Amino acid sequence: MKMIPKIIVIALCCAFTLALDANGTFPIQPFPTLSPIQPTTSGTTTKTTTTTTTTTTTTPTTTHKTTTTSTAPTTPSTTAPSTEHPTSTTPEPTTTVVPPTKGHFVVKDGNKTCIIADLAIQVKFVKDNATWEFDVPANASSNGGICNNETQEQDLALSWDDEQGKPFTLNFQFSKNDTSKKFVVSQITLGVPLQNKTLNLTEEEPMFSTSVSKSYRCEKEQEIKLTEEGTNTTYAVLKVSKLQLEAFHTSEDEKFSAAEDCAGSSSPDIVPIAVGCALVGLIAIVLIAYLVGRRRSQARGYLSM
Repeated sequence: MKMIPKIIVIALCCAFTLALDANGTFPIQPFPTLSPIQPTTSGTTTKTTTTTTTTTTTTPTTTHKTTTTSTAPTTPSTTAPSTEHPTSTTPEPTTTVVPPTKGHFVVKDGNKTCIIADLAIQVKFVKDNATWEFDVPANASSNGGICNNETQEQDLALSWDDEQGKPFTLNFQFSKNDTSKKFVVSQITLGVPLQNKTLNLTEEEPMFSTSVSKSYRCEKEQEIKLTEEGTNTTYAVLKVSKLQLEAFHTSEDEKFSAAEDCAGSSSPDIVPIAVGCALVGLIAIVLIAYLVGRRRSQARGYLSM
């Protein structure tokens, strides 16, 4: 408690010292200026608005644009290697020629059979730069044949209609020679319907010579040229194959007599005969070898005893 008055005295001394200026006097403080009080006017207050117009002058600035052209580096073009694809050539479709169907034809005189014919025929007709091929149907009619055993001639007449209903005919004329005891095909006639007429094409050269009471057989294909009557112009070719025929047959059955084969024709009877002969020869060789071996064995047995 005794220290408090001392502290107060020290504080007052410090304050007094700070209050003195450099001359050791107190500074004179200026009196504040008082603004006159404006009279207050009651009523309507008019607000004055001052508009300040600012004129702005814009100086155009010219900007020089520097264009820098840079050359892009040249990239060498890379050419892709061309791959050669093999050209595939589609082969043109091959037209397969279907062989004609073999037909079986018979001509009778009452109950007796006089003509028997098995054959397959394809006709190639050429006229006015046009080629026309057709087959003789296997079911062609043979009702128009002539079968008279009392004469020297017999006819096998085949007839049929095409898809348009046009009639075709094919005649085989047989002639018999009593001296040589042979018969031949003396004439072949093909009737082809045209617009205004029927064109008859013939072959009068004797062919297929065969002994009477036998049949003619030829498996291979044979071509027969037919010409217009009275001319030497060939208009058609008959392709005859799988042929076996017999005329002047005197039995009631429809079985062929023993066959005479054409030159160069392979008879189906030759194959089994050849096979049979080969088997017989093989068996004979085996038997002979067996007998020889057995005899030698017996001879050795005797010598050992």
